[in-house]
Amino acid sequence: MKIVFRVDGSAQIGLGHVMRCLTLASQFMPSNTITFVSRPLPTTLQKHIESVGIELITLPPSDCYEHATSASPVLDNSAQFNHALQCIETLGLADNTLIDILFIDHYQLSAPFSEMMRRYCKNIVVIDDLANRRHNCDVLLDQNLYVDFESRYDQLVPEHCRKLLGPKFAILREEFYENKFPHRRKNHILICFGGSDPSNLTERVADVLLALKSPHISADIVVGAAYSNVERLKEKVDALENVKLHVACSYMATLMKTATVMIGAGGSMHWERAICGIAGIVITLADNQIETTRCLHEKHCCVWLGKDGEVSNEELREAIEFAIVSPQKMRKIADNAAALLSGTENPSFVMDTILNIVKR
Repeated sequence: MKIVFRVDGSAQIGLGHVMRCLTLASQFMPSNTITFVSRPLPTTLQKHIESVGIELITLPPSDCYEHATSASPVLDNSAQFNHALQCIETLGLADNTLIDILFIDHYQLSAPFSEMMRRYCKNIVVIDDLANRRHNCDVLLDQNLYVDFESRYDQLVPEHCRKLLGPKFAILREEFYENKFPHRRKNHILICFGGSDPSNLTERVADVLLALKSPHISADIVVGAAYSNVERLKEKVDALENVKLHVACSYMATLMKTATVMIGAGGSMHWERAICGIAGIVITLADNQIETTRCLHEKHCCVWLGKDGEVSNEELREAIEFAIVSPQKMRKIADNAAALLSGTENPSFVMDTILNIVKR
């Protein structure tokens, strides 16, 4: 099959969209042809995509994308039509060449883009978590948990569209399903705020650990290749005992299964923590992370400190100290989160479900 992903990622909008598409794409390989269509991505990420055997088509930069954030508005109909024409031309599509599955993971695109792409696609799958615009698609995938998660797309997709909703459909890398259970280290913290961490919360947590000066706490700190403050962070990590820095590591699941608590963002990391059985202390980095995180907090499936920019270092320190002195409470939070993913032990579950729908 010919499968195309239309997705963007940058330090401003984050890399989560690209990473979850990469995870899903890997499930379709090597028996299918995979192409990513994107605006310019960070160089390291471009090289990684190409190294795993995925064709990467880079579209020219555009102001509406260059300055996009996770809260950028949906493009108007005309801009979406023009962008669809650009994609059709760039992909070299003709009336007799059809994409078997087009995946769209993009907050600025909606039904007008899909409608233009229809004549060149057998099936369209939209990956979303905002439920703020109409989609013309055959499958709608939203892995997040909300109070109304089962009904929020009812008026936004066609009647024939199959909706795959909730954590049961979390897109997780195969490493998270491996039955390896390394020994959890007492009072060991994992810190990660995604691939770019534009607010540099990672360094703030390092500052809190420096202020605590506790010989009883150890930590792993993870940053992505797009993180821009590595050298300064390294200096602070070097001043900390029992703390190790990992840059663009490929063993996140092992680090999660080793730690007793994780400090990080919302988004896909909620489900990575859940399947690894680790409680999360969460600071949300974008508006689209808030509702799911609030819902999980109210269900005692994570500890939400608040939004980026509203959490003080003192609150961070108190949260770390609470996690260390309350291991049983943190264990209960981790177990509550893990229960949301029960029944999804198969790493290809999402791919298998999509294939069953489109081949029907």
